[in-house]
Amino acid sequence: MREQSRQFHPTDGALALRPTPSTPGPRPVRAVASPSRTRGQAPLHVAGRPPQEDLRGAAAAIVHLVTEVLAGTRTLRHLSRRAAPEVCHGLAAHALPLASGARTAPPRVLTTWLQEPAPGVAETGAVVIVAGRVQALAVRLERHRGRWRCTAVETTAPPRDRAGRPAQPRPPHGRPRRSPQPRPPRSRSA
Repeated sequence: MREQSRQFHPTDGALALRPTPSTPGPRPVRAVASPSRTRGQAPLHVAGRPPQEDLRGAAAAIVHLVTEVLAGTRTLRHLSRRAAPEVCHGLAAHALPLASGARTAPPRVLTTWLQEPAPGVAETGAVVIVAGRVQALAVRLERHRGRWRCTAVETTAPPRDRAGRPAQPRPPHGRPRRSPQPRPPRSRSA
């Protein structure tokens, strides 16, 4: 069996999606028309590289899937083919429970942006509406076997408990938090 080497990137908090420095010098780009495109948009392919899965389409699909998972209108299983297991596990804490027939406003993607800081690595951001609240998403995509795969997600959506309510932060060592009580001034005895 052939052993493949994989590079693992740290995904700790805000540093997970820090842009990597780009390669020096511009790469030649040529527009190639495709009959599957609408509104006269032609995909851009880097000369010398075979066209593979469309980055914009993959990024849009993954952002849409993540938004639906957060809103509880789609299961994590739908995202699992396009995302790393760590991403699905992390999103489970932020997702609303699956809708049980109750009529809710569908999630919406308001705006997205995309950058490719290095070959085979892309970062996309989005502003979405989930459960009537505006949230931000940051998604890191990496090319894996000719397809774009989600390797990290950060969101402003709060972690949820099993009932779908925002989870309360737990105090350290299981002690309940107390609000500071003003102490009465000490009387000085002579």
